[in-house]
Amino acid sequence: MPVSRILRSLSLKTILALLLLLVMAACSKDYVTGRSSYNWYKIDQDIKLGKEVLNSQLAALQKGQNYKGKAIEVDVDEAQLARIRGIVSRLAKVSHLPDLPYEVHLAEIPVVNAWAAPGGKVMVYSGLWDPEKGLVKKENDDELAAVLAHELAHATARHVTESLSTNMTIMMAGTVATSAIGATGSSMGQNLFSNFFSYGFNVFAPSYSRKNESEADLIGIFYMAKAGYNPEAAVAVWQRAAKQRGDKTSIFASHPASGDRAKALAQWLPEAQKIYQNPSLPYPNFRELPKNPKPQASQAKSP
Repeated sequence: MPVSRILRSLSLKTILALLLLLVMAACSKDYVTGRSSYNWYKIDQDIKLGKEVLNSQLAALQKGQNYKGKAIEVDVDEAQLARIRGIVSRLAKVSHLPDLPYEVHLAEIPVVNAWAAPGGKVMVYSGLWDPEKGLVKKENDDELAAVLAHELAHATARHVTESLSTNMTIMMAGTVATSAIGATGSSMGQNLFSNFFSYGFNVFAPSYSRKNESEADLIGIFYMAKAGYNPEAAVAVWQRAAKQRGDKTSIFASHPASGDRAKALAQWLPEAQKIYQNPSLPYPNFRELPKNPKPQASQAKSP
């Protein structure tokens, strides 16, 4: 029976009781900020969901057509893949969830993007460092870390499963939510990654709220600093992003970059620099740092 029909058959009292149960059952603690969060999923379910999202993407890429005569493959640039995996490993160790089964893949396709699925599954597209259209320099570890730390922050802050939990409650789909969680909710999880058809193959591009993007920026700049990467690179990268535009599969489209992000990162930079200079220092209380800081001059050089 359709969920809508089930809900229509319930009394208001029953629906309110279901809502109360939903709220009580999903209350949890955010691993990063310590704040109360609303998430139906357990960590092991994040991991399973992320694995299914990643496997779906890998399957799509492996079935892709040739681009300019070159086969679309994964894990083809071994040196760069090793570089990215090394960066992710360093970031993961200083993250709030260092024991996630992090996994990194590189797809040799001209898409300016990277993303991390729930549970720490990371995909990077080689277009990210394209000499003409890219966002970072291929051999600049600080710039690569700025992007990867931001993406890992989405995973450790559990933005995808928080959004799923909120949406399921809003839809009043208690029975669907329960069954979805039991089946890992993979199809719903993938809906938070827009699926595009470009250059003869399918690619996923993440879609997050502005609030989640801002939080990932904040967490990410401290992750990279504690891992030994210069946090000034994060400011420089997003200054560059604010000047560029791309197609709907690019990081410029999926990560709003009006210039406010670089300004926000610049205000967090002094605190991040303290940790960069002394990694033994603890993270600040993220809840006490301004989420929408007033603009101020960046301490990083313009790219």
